[in-house]
Amino acid sequence: MWNVQYIPNNYSQPWSTLDSYDNKASALTCASQASSEYFMVIVIDPDGSVIWSN
Repeated sequence: MWNVQYIPNNYSQPWSTLDSYDNKASALTCASQASSEYFMVIVIDPDGSVIWSN
């Protein structure tokens, strides 16, 4: 699963999962759209590596 996680307002808050996807393209689309709403957004691949961040 590809996980999209976010921090709402600042670095002192914990990461929360926005959604999980079966493919990379869907996760990246979601993350790109969410990046305008949240302080920080990342996409984590099935191996646990961050592959995208804003």
